[in-house]
Amino acid sequence: MTTEVSFKEPSKPTIFVMKRVWVALAIPVVIFCTLGSEAVSQSFVAWLLAGAFIIFTAIPKYLDKRKNHATIDYFNDNDDGYYYHEFDKTSLLIDLNKKIIKLKEKNKEQTYPLSDIKTWRYDLTSSGKLIGVGITNGIIAKSQNDSNRLKDAKISGFFISVKDIQNPEWQIKFFPKEGRFSDDKGFRDTEIQLKRWMQVFEQVLNQD
Repeated sequence: MTTEVSFKEPSKPTIFVMKRVWVALAIPVVIFCTLGSEAVSQSFVAWLLAGAFIIFTAIPKYLDKRKNHATIDYFNDNDDGYYYHEFDKTSLLIDLNKKIIKLKEKNKEQTYPLSDIKTWRYDLTSSGKLIGVGITNGIIAKSQNDSNRLKDAKISGFFISVKDIQNPEWQIKFFPKEGRFSDDKGFRDTEIQLKRWMQVFEQVLNQD
């Protein structure tokens, strides 16, 4: 969203923050130090497969960690009249100076006077986490958990109704700054974020 002010985006972690990646890289080093270079060459294929599997299983968690750092929030920190939230190609900007709200959802963007806001609410859904016993059931459970997590993230968010026939409701996305949608820590973190914005809207519109 283009605004008169800029809001700093948090730095995102790299793949090397994942412990499993370091484990995969450490395997040949340990083999070399204990058994020598010949053992490394003999076990290269096995290490390559094991390392690839370890890194592959770390990718979903790594992507979640990057999402943990993808939210931009600004709450009138410098007493400049701006409140801002951005995540996953959605954003909202309240400008108290101009008494307007700018909303963005994917490929649409619009500006409204604060008086055009009708209602605001939030929905937060969590399908929980399935646990599978055994390799096959574990893979099935993981696949279902990933699917549920994507579905939960898609239907959850902060919803703003405005006086606009073409775009009567806007969905602003949120994501845990810690944890995942499927665990208690991530669910509670997202809930607090949403309640914080409920407070912002109540105070701003009552003030207006």
